[in-house]
Amino acid sequence: MFLNNFFKRYEQSSNFLEEDKIALREKQNKALEADVKSVLYYRNLIQTQTNNTFDSTRILGIVATAKGAENYLPYTIPKIIQQISEIGMMTDIVIGLNNGFECQTVIHYLSLLQNIEIIHLYTEEKLANNIPARIFDNLICKGKPYYLNNIEPQQSRHRIFVVHQREGQYAAGKIRVLGEIYGSLLLKSIENGWIPPAILMTFDAESQFLVEQKYSLIECESNGLNLIVSQLQNQLQIDLLGTRNKFAVYQKGIIDGIEVLLPNFTEELPPLQWFIDIAHGRFSGFQHKPGGGTFGRSDAIISLLAVITIKYPGVRAEDTQLTILAKYAGFIGDIFLDVVSTNRTPSVSDMTIEEPPNKAWIKQMYRWIASINGLKTLYGEHNIKMVVDDGFPWFTLTNPIIFFKLVMANQKIKLSTVIKKIRFLIIALLTCQEIQKHSRRNPDILQGSQAKAFW
Repeated sequence: MFLNNFFKRYEQSSNFLEEDKIALREKQNKALEADVKSVLYYRNLIQTQTNNTFDSTRILGIVATAKGAENYLPYTIPKIIQQISEIGMMTDIVIGLNNGFECQTVIHYLSLLQNIEIIHLYTEEKLANNIPARIFDNLICKGKPYYLNNIEPQQSRHRIFVVHQREGQYAAGKIRVLGEIYGSLLLKSIENGWIPPAILMTFDAESQFLVEQKYSLIECESNGLNLIVSQLQNQLQIDLLGTRNKFAVYQKGIIDGIEVLLPNFTEELPPLQWFIDIAHGRFSGFQHKPGGGTFGRSDAIISLLAVITIKYPGVRAEDTQLTILAKYAGFIGDIFLDVVSTNRTPSVSDMTIEEPPNKAWIKQMYRWIASINGLKTLYGEHNIKMVVDDGFPWFTLTNPIIFFKLVMANQKIKLSTVIKKIRFLIIALLTCQEIQKHSRRNPDILQGSQAKAFW
């Protein structure tokens, strides 16, 4: 009798758990479906408002910045403009200065470059974390909001729009200033007659676009931007192309008398960042388009990031969320393996300034994995694992020869080297498991008043 009651209660409990699991999946599926519907609505709206006509003479670039960006922008912005000029095009670059951050020396330096116009824009006070603030061309934010305009081809020049986001309770965080750019400046400008460039690129302050073809070394003076733009121009069916992620430890350098940070590709990477570089773009679960280097049709990227930045003011992995929504919206995309975008990582020995101090490279990976767990909670692991998966990397066993070649890269096969690589691989996997265990307890909150501001 006792056993019968026990098994009956166990069976009822199992049924309740299964029902809860099914209900949760349905909720996650509905959240994904609703966001996809919103993305498609915005894309259709943009195509209607522009009459599906876009400017093929310019490239639109978007970057969000905060303290520390002054160490990269004096090099990366001129480099990007140079690469665009080399392919015979002009650019409109929007630099979002987050939450009162200013870098006057850098902006002054950029204003001295040839054939460049600087336009300063200012946001009014942000009233809530999910409401894009209006943007004006004057500090006191009086008169009509500012809208982007098209210039005649004979007025050929590069334009840099510097968006000064007012400091405020709801302003802090990369996603918040991107919300002003996509949800206010770009969408409202299109609504008021602006024809955006056909191609839009997202990048980070430290991003460089370089060529690294299969098993080759990075070509530091190469124009990776040219390759990826040519691919988009020649294959019009493609909506999105991500660059391949390339972590690098940065070191001090001098550009035109200005101290900057430049990538040092010879310095050894931390184990987990090294592993991600190998896997990114090549294997299932590592297919996210990087925020530091994604190129695509302007109507596709604007529609995706308008939904994300307005609806999810607590998201840190907006690039991964973009990839997920693009996949389910039916957008055609890929990772362009021959082009890398640089991404700064701490060195193996760097420590955080918190008490007690932690290894900075582990802290960087913790932020990324916690953000992925927030997306798992929102959309369900079953919906995102093809794009991003922090589980065991089965491809190391199913594609061992390809993986071994990538691990060894251009190094000679020696026993000492192989042992070192295996050790790195074990450290990466064990570290990832430990980070997952801790981050699952505190996934990012993406919506509502509890959504934090992150960089």
